Formats: sequence, C-alpha cells, structure tokens
Amino acid sequence: MQRKNLIGRWLSVLFSIIILVSSFSFPTVADNDSEETSANEEQTISNPVDGLLDPQPTNLPIVGADSYLIYDASSDTKLIGYQYDLMRAPAAITQIMTVLLSLEELELTDTITITKEMYETIPDDYVRIGFTEGETVTVEQCIYACLLKSANDACLALALKISGNESDFVEKMNQRAAELGCLATHFTNCYGLADSSHRTTCLDMAIILKEALRHPDFQEIATCSSFTIEPTNTYNDKRVLNNANRFVSTPATAYEYYIGGKTGYSSEASYTIIAGAEKDGRRLIGVLLGAGDAEKRYQTLIDLFEYCFTNYTATMIDAPEMNGTVQGTITQIEQALTGSSLSISKTDLRLLDCYSIQSSVANGGYSNEIDLSGMVIDPTAAEQVFVLPIDRRFSNNEAYRIGYLTITIINPDKVVEETVKTETVEKKSLKNKIVPIIVGTILFIFLCVAVFLLIKMTRKRKFLKNHRNPRIL
Repeated sequence: MQRKNLIGRWLSVLFSIIILVSSFSFPTVADNDSEETSANEEQTISNPVDGLLDPQPTNLPIVGADSYLIYDASSDTKLIGYQYDLMRAPAAITQIMTVLLSLEELELTDTITITKEMYETIPDDYVRIGFTEGETVTVEQCIYACLLKSANDACLALALKISGNESDFVEKMNQRAAELGCLATHFTNCYGLADSSHRTTCLDMAIILKEALRHPDFQEIATCSSFTIEPTNTYNDKRVLNNANRFVSTPATAYEYYIGGKTGYSSEASYTIIAGAEKDGRRLIGVLLGAGDAEKRYQTLIDLFEYCFTNYTATMIDAPEMNGTVQGTITQIEQALTGSSLSISKTDLRLLDCYSIQSSVANGGYSNEIDLSGMVIDPTAAEQVFVLPIDRRFSNNEAYRIGYLTITIINPDKVVEETVKTETVEKKSLKNKIVPIIVGTILFIFLCVAVFLLIKMTRKRKFLKNHRNPRIL
C-alpha cells in the first residue's frame, strides 16, 4: 500500500509540473504583420478581340462548307468564320499534327525500317506510298509522302517511329494539341481514319498549322512541286511524288501566296482543306471543314484569303510611338504627388506585338489613351503598384486594349518604418521559435530524470522489502 501511495505522489508531482509549464503563454506574431500582397496583380496581354473580328462581313464570297475560318496568325485573331469552334471530322488534314510532331522529335535524316504494323491496318481504299516490310526509308521521305501524296502508310511509319505503337502516339498528339491551346480536339488515329470520336475544329486546326509553319522544313516540303524517293534496299525503282495540292500543281487554282497546308477527304468528313498564305508580311490561315466540292474548296479559300487581305489589316505596335503618351501620364502623376513624400520608383510598359482591325476603321486614324480612373493613391502606404490599361481608340470610338503601364509609387519614410518593423517582427519570430524549444527541452530532461529516480526508488523499495521478508521454500 505504501509503495502505491509513493508512486501516486510522484505521478501527481509530474502531472502538476506538466500542467504548470503548458500554461505558459508565449507572444505570437499577428497575421496582419505579415507581408501584404499587392491587389494589383499583373495583367495578361491578350488579343483584344473576343470571338470573330467581323461577325457580319459584307460582300463575302460564297463559302460551300459546313464550317470555315480565316485566322490571322500574326495577331492571333479570328477574322471571319462560321461554326469554327464546332467539332467535325478532319480526314487527312490530321496528318499536319503527325508531321509537326515528327519535325519536333526526329531528324530528317533519321531512318525508319518498315514493319507490317505500319501499313497492314490501313483500309484498302486509303492512299499508300507502297512501302514494304523491311524497307529502310528516311523521316524526310515519309514527310514528303504525307504532305505531297497524303500517304497514310508513311504517316503511320512516322507515328510508330516516334512512339512504338499508334495508341501511344495518339496520346502524344492529344497532349501536344492541348499544349497549343486546342481545347476541342480529340484524335483517335494519326492519319485521319474515319472514326466517330476523331474530331477537331477549324480554330484548333488553324492553331496546329500555325505551329507547323514555324518550321521552315514544313513550308519547303509542303510547297514543293515534286520529290523523288530514290531506290531503297527492297524497292529498285524511283518513286516520283508530284504534289497533289492544287495550290501548287494546277495553274487554274495556283496561289502565289500559299506557304503550306493539307487537304483531306472521307465519306464522313466530305472535303477538307487547310492552308497558310503570306502577303506583305501578314500570315493568314484558312480552314474549310465539310466542303461540298473538291476543286471549289481551293478557289473558295483563295477568295477568302484575298477578301481578308483587302478588308482587314494587321498593325504592329511601335513602343517608341507610345513615349509621348507614357511620359505625359508619368508627368501627370508626378504633379499629383507634389508636396508629399511619395515618388515614382519604377515604371514598366508592356504592349501587344500587333493587332488586327478592319481596314476602313484603321484608315480613320486613332489616339492612344492610358486609363487613370482606377488609380487611387494611399499616402500612408510604403509601396503601391498600379497597373494602368492602355487603349487605342479609333475614329468610330471603338477602343482596343493594347497593353499596360505599371507604375510603382513608394514613400521613403514609410519604407524605413516598414524595414524597422520587419526586423522587429523577424526578431520576435525568432524568439517565439527558440523559447518553446528551450522550455520543451528542459521539460523533457526533467521528466527523464524524474522517471529515472522513480524507477530507482521503486526498485530499492522492492529490494528492501524482499530482504525483510525472505521467501520460505
């Protein structure tokens, strides 16, 4: 009984110590002492036109297609179109994505050894170049076969060269499309095989072709009138590939501004076509999906290109041109700060590279404006950042957001105060971290000693008791 009472007293003492120490309060740093986050987050500069630049164009050429789009690649502007974001079957213009990935991941001189998997699953009525098992060809030859003859076996050969099997390559196609911002595209094969799930849009295909045209090899190959594949290890004759694209091969529909593209056809998709055109430094991309006539699609696209080159213009934004407007704004702000301790510490000008607009509107002239309406200066703040929109206003009172001017204003006196305050907070924070560690360490040591003494005393009492009361065997 005495032993139990002794242990109980020791445990009571230990618990009392723990409660006493845990009741100590330590100062903490208030949340409002932390660094403030600026309310003026950096603005993203994007195309100022939401949707089509011209939803109701006048005197537009007749377009015999289910969907179409003319896209200005220079300014990322959708000029004119109809159901351009509706998902439709693309047919063989799918091969643009396969060729793009090939240019990004392979060298033109890389070789491909043809296997049965590269041609045996292609339907008999789909175009082939006629590669045979065991034949060795180059990536360059396959790309020429794709873009000049729409050869599906050459396209499948490229896909399997990159990924080993078509399903993995298709996953790569969809991933790359998503990276480019193609939000309504879902490929199920690499060459345009008819499939109810194989879909894209005019806008997405325009974005894909825009990326492909960044490669000089794509433009050179797509606009080539003819290419010869020399005899290979299994094929003894030359293969002469004449460009089947009528922008290149047919005088009646030849287009001098054509810089590359692709055509397609299937019973499900009807006739499809995508092409890039460059004139006077402007690059347009045209897409027709579900066209009703093989030959008319070429002339339709030419007419649409010429219509857009004439009726719309892309204007480069010259930063030095903005100097007067920017300096005038800075002077206006400095005058407002006169008599205070506030001053401008930093300025940053960010502008669009270019924008597209109707030629008739552009010809009327414009003025540049910096919007100060949202600028409310706090005289007590150490630092404040203002992101001021820059608009270009035209004679018809239409305004385009073309950039932002960022102004940073500081109060030197407040900056010193904030610096001292920050240092004090850091010291408090350090103290708040160290004190609990020290107290905790001391408490832990004390508890260990107490437990050790308790165990030692318990063993001693047990020893004495056993010696006073020896057991009788």
